[in-house]
Amino acid sequence: MVAAMTLVTGPAPEMANIARMAHDAIEAWLKGYDGYRGTIVFTDEDAERARIITLWDTAAAEVSSRKGRTEMRNRVVEAAGMSIAGVELYDVPVCEVLPA
Repeated sequence: MVAAMTLVTGPAPEMANIARMAHDAIEAWLKGYDGYRGTIVFTDEDAERARIITLWDTAAAEVSSRKGRTEMRNRVVEAAGMSIAGVELYDVPVCEVLPA
C-alpha cells in the first residue's frame, strides 16, 4: 500500500467540519480511481494545519490518479482559504483499522 500525504496550512475556522464536507463531496469521485483504498485527514486548528492522506493499493495506482487528484485538491484547499505546504509519498507496511 502507498500513502500520498499533503500538508495544508492556513487559518480555517472549523477546519474539521470543512474536511468532513470536502470529503463527503469528493468521496464518490475518489472511489472511481482504480486502487483507491481510503482517506485519512488530521486537523490541528490551533496550529493552522491539516494533513490529508489518501491510500492506494500500489505506487502505480497513486501515480495514475495523481493529476486529477492534484487539480481537485488545489481547488478544495484554495476554497478553504489554505495553502499547500508540501506533498510526500510513503510506503505503508502496516495499516490496521478496527471496525467501530
